[in-house]
Amino acid sequence: MLEKYIKSKRKRFIIKRILKSIPVILLATFIAFAVMRVGDPDPARRILGLHATEEMIEEFNAKHGLNKPLYRQYIDWMVGLFRGDLGTSLRYDEPITELIKPKVSITFQLMALALSISIVLGIGTGVIGALNHNTWIDYLASMQALFWRSAPSFWVGTIFLLIFAFYLNLFPTGGYENIYYLILPAIVIGIRLQAIIARLTRSSMLNVLDQDYIKTAQTKGLKKHIVIIKHALRNALIPVVTVIAMRLPWLFGYGMITEQIFNIPGMGRFILTATLSRDFIAVQSSILIMVIIAVIANLGADIAYTFIDPRIDLGSHEEV
Repeated sequence: MLEKYIKSKRKRFIIKRILKSIPVILLATFIAFAVMRVGDPDPARRILGLHATEEMIEEFNAKHGLNKPLYRQYIDWMVGLFRGDLGTSLRYDEPITELIKPKVSITFQLMALALSISIVLGIGTGVIGALNHNTWIDYLASMQALFWRSAPSFWVGTIFLLIFAFYLNLFPTGGYENIYYLILPAIVIGIRLQAIIARLTRSSMLNVLDQDYIKTAQTKGLKKHIVIIKHALRNALIPVVTVIAMRLPWLFGYGMITEQIFNIPGMGRFILTATLSRDFIAVQSSILIMVIIAVIANLGADIAYTFIDPRIDLGSHEEV
């Protein structure tokens, strides 16, 4: 049906992926809402304390709409989402949108830095290892990837904090004033993800370098860097892009731990505080944000495929 109005196959492909993402987000809103409500049927008592009177509890429930049936609470929340209103925090009694704006900005900066570090180091190390297969360079690259992949996140963060912040005084010990405060925690996050990317890039490159079309390109006398970058690496990146997209939600969760270690006032601390205080409206809104990040990441991966590998037949998905 879309082909009648949109001639570009790539644009139709992107629109279809967006349409398929909508039910996933809607399902995520329902699951987040249901889990948080079932987990704490009486949030007023927990937030106001054991000595709260029945009048105080009734007033609290009425103010936050908790005296309504669950289906009505869900509808009100969804209506608010479409208006850009994530609800009101039970703990702070402030709009969640206003509470998370600065925190989302800080976390996104941290994630962008960490992702950039992991991609550069991971792909670079993986390619170097593959091109020097079964040499000491390859072994060294594989060993570093295995080490950082196995090291506990809290241990890596603590060691980096001690060495580079306390002893060498190269970075701030924590907090946030500008992007410079995020460099060290971004390295802590990125160095772990680069280990995964490096190992996958290495194995994917080794598989591609053994293909006949690579050998044909080499026999034709093409320069080595052209064969590696234009032919080998481009095709080897397809599974790497998939893993990066799938790891973005994990990156967000790993960032929560790192934010605690470096005392960064981002989304990680906000979600942890909201969870401990049973502020389920803040938690369910945060879960929704994480799901949207995951959906956008996978959508971005699908779009990236169309540029990395022109062989993908975008016309084979014309069911919409």
